Amino acid sequence: MSASADPRAVPVERFLLRGVGRTDVGAQRTQNEDAMYYDDFLGVYVVCDGMGGHASGQVASDIAIRTVVHAIKTGDPSPGPGQDPLVTAMKAANAAVFQRSLADIACHGMGTTAVGIRFEEGLVHVCHCGDSRAYLLRSGMLQQLTRDHSLRNLYQDRPDLIGTLGPATSNVIIRAVGLDANVEIEHNTMSPEHNDVFLLCCDGLSDLVDDWMIREIMTSGESLETIAENLIRAANNNGGTDNITVILAQTFVDPLWVPAQGYQQQAHY
Repeated sequence: MSASADPRAVPVERFLLRGVGRTDVGAQRTQNEDAMYYDDFLGVYVVCDGMGGHASGQVASDIAIRTVVHAIKTGDPSPGPGQDPLVTAMKAANAAVFQRSLADIACHGMGTTAVGIRFEEGLVHVCHCGDSRAYLLRSGMLQQLTRDHSLRNLYQDRPDLIGTLGPATSNVIIRAVGLDANVEIEHNTMSPEHNDVFLLCCDGLSDLVDDWMIREIMTSGESLETIAENLIRAANNNGGTDNITVILAQTFVDPLWVPAQGYQQQAHY
């Protein structure tokens, strides 16, 4: 067998995925208005953090997740030219939440944040709206992949607007799914590497647990399940003032995968 037919000589680009999700009502809330979805087969992972009076935040996040899953699985609505399916799905969620808020007076003004990642061959799509976040742990270093759509960040970008929209407290967001008929979903792409760990979370984690502590927990060597539980425990230990939801998604290079050309080469030897 020649070297060209050796699977180890063929560039490996296919990734196996393993996701774990955990959600907790927190120490001070009576209901959980977060929602999440993760599917290793589809390579799709999404966290939503609902907001609104009474139970409408829970309604918003539930509608958003259900709509995203339906759109991803069925392709309805179909993405426009050059548009990522997860962006299309989140925009469909925006329309569904907004329509419900108009139709049901108890849900008026409700909305939800949304953060999600979608894997395809050699690429990760990172999509978000609001202040739920995506992080990446790579080679022991933790990097925040998203930037909150917050009033504080708007004032940083536009000093001329400081004070015009009210005080920039940490929990004021300027973009969310379902607040208006249309919404802009921020979309970025990156290349995954072997043993990356992606973290999706709501602000119930990121507001209460500093990035350095998140990194400490994620580099502990524990299983994904234990890491997720320890992240939630850390937020609760720091007050647990909000619902807490985390999804961890880890990438692995598939050691058995080679391109079809590789198999054809082997067949001749």
